[in-house]
Amino acid sequence: MITRLEPLSTTTFKIGEPSLFDLFDTHGILLFPKGKTITPKIHELLLGHKLYTLRYDLEKFNAPIVKRKFPTAEYQDLVGYVRNVFEDTCLIDVGRLQETFSVVDKIINELINTDQIFLDFNEFRRYDNYTYIHSVNVAILAALIGIQMDVKGHKLRDLTVGAILHDLGKNSIPLNILNKPAGLTEEEFEIMKGHPVLGEKILKLYNVPVEILSIVRHHHERCNGEGYPDGLRQREIALNAQIVAVADVFDALISDRPYRKGLPPYHALEIIIGSGNDFNQVIVKAFNQCLTLYPQDSIVTLNTGEIGTVVGIHQNHPSRPIIRILFDKFGNYMPDELICDLLEDLTRFVHAVDFSYVS
Repeated sequence: MITRLEPLSTTTFKIGEPSLFDLFDTHGILLFPKGKTITPKIHELLLGHKLYTLRYDLEKFNAPIVKRKFPTAEYQDLVGYVRNVFEDTCLIDVGRLQETFSVVDKIINELINTDQIFLDFNEFRRYDNYTYIHSVNVAILAALIGIQMDVKGHKLRDLTVGAILHDLGKNSIPLNILNKPAGLTEEEFEIMKGHPVLGEKILKLYNVPVEILSIVRHHHERCNGEGYPDGLRQREIALNAQIVAVADVFDALISDRPYRKGLPPYHALEIIIGSGNDFNQVIVKAFNQCLTLYPQDSIVTLNTGEIGTVVGIHQNHPSRPIIRILFDKFGNYMPDELICDLLEDLTRFVHAVDFSYVS
């Protein structure tokens, strides 16, 4: 991929509106970042410069990746359904479960028929109802892991549906505990730990398959036996429940909660990779391989303040992409090609990612 500065007309931006482009001067120095509102003073200053924006030509680096972002219409439908389930558990009847299966089948088909998918985690965080959105996110992540592990047919469907319903028992947890903007007391945490059993109890009333029930009851079990509610170990835990456990922890780590900000996705992934014997390492490896945190051609900001574009991804280390540096930490454009492999340079890491440049 080749970058170049392209002239911009001053008519492309207006006072009181966010800039649609990153604005540079003749030397490639960033004058004003995309997305920030143009005040009258800024407008006056910008008029005194010849303005340019950065364009990207896919000539050198051609990514053999079919890219697709969520949420899709099916994602929105699923969020609406899950919201109804959590607000009124009597909606879990045969008809509603068939509706769930239908929507899940659409999402699975979309995942299977795409060579590789990246998830725009910023899109995931735009919604307010944490439990509903978390349940759908976990379902998509669990389905991705299942596909990577060659789970197929009704087994993949059961995995995805179980992931959607894994936190159903939280509907019976008092809201003052569920939404507490601080750490839970020991007593409150014991109450919270009851949600897997409560969820299983609700679903048993509707003859839900045992494969789904095991996910709901055991998604907080850990391979080292330190999970709950039954303290199961390794193969005692159904494989699908182990898959949902990984997806559940990842989405919880990257999501904003009342008592903390969400972690960057790369940080959450590295926590899971380094979790030791908490999780099934075969599942962790599959998750590592199927998750594209930084799609090719996305623009990233490093911890050093440098800005670059992703030109390569290590299959086994997706949190450490190969970056072409475009601007140094002072905002100066780098006309000469400078490649930084984050797998080799561990002092640098991705601080932020902008998906808007990805086709």
